[in-house]
Amino acid sequence: MKDSDGKKLNRLIVAVARGNADCLDGIYALAGGRMLAVAAGIVGRENAEDVLHDSFIKIARFAGTYYDGSNPYGWLLKIVRNTALDFVKANKLRAGVSTNEIYSLSSSDYSPERRENAIMLERAMGGLDGEERKVIYFKYYLDMTVREIAAELKCGKSSVQRTIERAERKLKNLLESGTND
Repeated sequence: MKDSDGKKLNRLIVAVARGNADCLDGIYALAGGRMLAVAAGIVGRENAEDVLHDSFIKIARFAGTYYDGSNPYGWLLKIVRNTALDFVKANKLRAGVSTNEIYSLSSSDYSPERRENAIMLERAMGGLDGEERKVIYFKYYLDMTVREIAAELKCGKSSVQRTIERAERKLKNLLESGTND
């Protein structure tokens, strides 16, 4: 994501908090693909649009709780994640985060170089085991802290930290070698 995209998103959320609901379209344009991917990873593609719709209602309702200047992607994706988990509970679905579905990082909107980098990262993510993908997803995609990840996975913070460090080392090696073998 470009730094300017984060700043635009920040301004849009602040504008929604001030009552400008038209800015929800801008939020969707900048972050909708990521938001849909998070929802699909939890509730499946067939229910993801419903979750996204409910998430935008919550974004409009709770935009006033957003701290101007904080991580807008993290804030939005946490809303989507929580909304998806609520959907799972309400509909008695099998809960679970499918990290295989969420790593659609490349977009046709990207420049060729950025798209190539995103595809390389997607391939490298395939070289991680399920637990490693999950912690990287939680840390970098949902912007969760080690403490939050530990609570989510029901394990110790030190275990989570070690898994993150191991996954980061693996990713670095995979990206440097250009393969996920």
